[in-house]
Amino acid sequence: MKKITICSWMLLCMLLASPHANASGTGEANWPELSLGDLMKVGIETASRKSQSVSNTAAAVFVISASDIKRSGALSIPEALRLAPGVEVAKVSNNRWAVTIRGFNGRMANKLLVLVDGRSIYSSLYGGVIWEAENIPLEEISRIEVIRGSAGLAWGSNAVNGVVNIITKRAQDTSGWLVDSHAGTSTGKAGLAVRYGMKMEDGSAFRITANDQQRDGGKELNGMDAPDYWNDTSLTFRYDKPVNIDTRWLFTGRVFETKSADPWLIPTFDAAATYNLAQYGTARLVPYISTQNGGDLLGRFEKSTDGGGEVRIQSYIEEYRGSVVGAYDNHTTMDIDAQHRFPLGDAHDIVWGGNYRQSRHRDTMGSTGFLTSSRPDITVSLASIFAQDEWTLIPHRFSFQAGVRIENQTFGGTSPQPSIRMLWTPSERQSFWLAWSKTVRSPSVVNRTIGAYPGAMQPSASVPLPTLIYAAPGEQASFGNEKVHTIEAGHRAQWTPTFYSDLTVYVSHYDGIFDTMSGTSMTTNNPGVAGALGISVDPACTAALTNFGLAAGSPGLCMTMPRGNAESVRTRGIELSTEWNPLPDWRLQVNASRMWLDGGPNNNGVVYGNSPNYQGSIRSSYDITEERHFDLWWRRIGGLSNTGYISGLPGTMPINARTELDLRYSEQVNEALELSLTLQNLLSGNQLQIYPDYMPSLPVVPQRTIYLKALWHVH
Repeated sequence: MKKITICSWMLLCMLLASPHANASGTGEANWPELSLGDLMKVGIETASRKSQSVSNTAAAVFVISASDIKRSGALSIPEALRLAPGVEVAKVSNNRWAVTIRGFNGRMANKLLVLVDGRSIYSSLYGGVIWEAENIPLEEISRIEVIRGSAGLAWGSNAVNGVVNIITKRAQDTSGWLVDSHAGTSTGKAGLAVRYGMKMEDGSAFRITANDQQRDGGKELNGMDAPDYWNDTSLTFRYDKPVNIDTRWLFTGRVFETKSADPWLIPTFDAAATYNLAQYGTARLVPYISTQNGGDLLGRFEKSTDGGGEVRIQSYIEEYRGSVVGAYDNHTTMDIDAQHRFPLGDAHDIVWGGNYRQSRHRDTMGSTGFLTSSRPDITVSLASIFAQDEWTLIPHRFSFQAGVRIENQTFGGTSPQPSIRMLWTPSERQSFWLAWSKTVRSPSVVNRTIGAYPGAMQPSASVPLPTLIYAAPGEQASFGNEKVHTIEAGHRAQWTPTFYSDLTVYVSHYDGIFDTMSGTSMTTNNPGVAGALGISVDPACTAALTNFGLAAGSPGLCMTMPRGNAESVRTRGIELSTEWNPLPDWRLQVNASRMWLDGGPNNNGVVYGNSPNYQGSIRSSYDITEERHFDLWWRRIGGLSNTGYISGLPGTMPINARTELDLRYSEQVNEALELSLTLQNLLSGNQLQIYPDYMPSLPVVPQRTIYLKALWHVH
């Protein structure tokens, strides 16, 4: 009741303050209005930490505009990221997602760095993004810049396979009132966002937005209702202040609370406690309501200097509290980042700077006994300096970029992350690029210090006693940085005023991927068994077997699997993005990607099997009239060789390829009001998109969704 009241109060204020709804597009930045002929000129800033056009960027880049997000019908950021080629998005449930680029997908995909206005939302505890806690109102987003490939020079560790930078609109572009509401079924159950923005006489501007979203649960594999609902409430603000033509200040902040059901399937030896023996084997269901809340505050200073340079200093603080079964994420993060760009002569453009971040985690362990931790209170620090030079060898034709970032992280130690890139632009409508880079993925707190009991095996011919599996924390094997070397090449061209293409090929070689290592050991709770097998009696094993339901006095075994820098893997791939305007009012966008994986445990391991070998999509946007629009989005995603905690044990459970179809019709009813009807996941075969891999959550089948949306601008 309280959540709805926040939005309702703002809605009432709006109605009282502005009885005449009289304008649409109230200065709203429709960035970029994608005239197909201008795609090569679209500006981005994430690839090299400076503003540059797509045609002058020696990296695989893609920009998702605000208009693209609206016409896609997406209700969350992961759904919107499907617009970019090569981005893998799978629903773990109705409230959780797995998002990655170029493989290694999972609920905590740890090789993708995600930023919001330059603020990292990569969790140093889990290693990945907690997407259900990042419910940014989509109408706040100006654009999403997606960089595929290593970007360690620009952004440091964890930018292994790509960077996603979510850039919000300037407050100057969001003056007036906006109401964004929807109602429907499943993931489109209900949502209401109310925003108010104002411009000041001195040129500064601010906005504040209250947002409340609700989702229903999906279905279990057997068709039963799954308890995975999701409620999210947030309050955000942004303040932009230009001091003069050369100096700017930015302040943003957010407070939020998210509640979602996240029941776990935990192994048990107690047959009477099993939840669904036929479906999930010897596992008991532990109902749990996961809660995340907290807030963040970011400030940024930018100043243009004489001669075309720029100084940027940014700092943020984040307070976060979250929980899952048996563990907590209570942390405070402080970060400061500074950079200076300046030209040197006519040929060099230099960017250098540094970053320091500290995350203090407190009381991360619960009392279920499913997880163990050697250090429930721990502080993770990261410090780095970097410098890069873009050297123009032939003006407007050929440039060379080189640089290195030196970074030190608590677990990973010191690591250099160099990069070399070359760009050839034979004409304004065509460019070729080539790149080599090295980047690292630093261990997370979970990887390094937390162990887990993922499986309980009943007696069998190969193992005559009940056996509990323990995945040891990485610190026991001195787990350190994962390293990747990547070679990429690309070509982009504006072939005609109505056709554009962007092609990338890549090879990445990974060393030291986190996985199970050789050296499995056994202990027991029984002296007789110890003597017979030549192993030791371990009191910790005795306690664990009892905790997982083994009857008192019954002999059992504990199998400990060490984990660390276990695997070397190579990936190869090709990514294609095209845009075509067959008619002035009809836009077609075709994306496709193909990936090959060499090495690793034959695609059967937890890390490797959750990414499809291919993806493809066709998106059609047709303007029936100026006020009526129709969008169709068809996607084909390859199957997964997969991995999950089915039957109470990690195992291989293939998932078939799937086809998805979304439809959207919208009509501008008057200057202020737009209505739209969206249908999502129409071709669903009632199948899983991915198995829970990081945590033993209950597998959930996403359902078809239909929702009606009203977007009302009041100036």
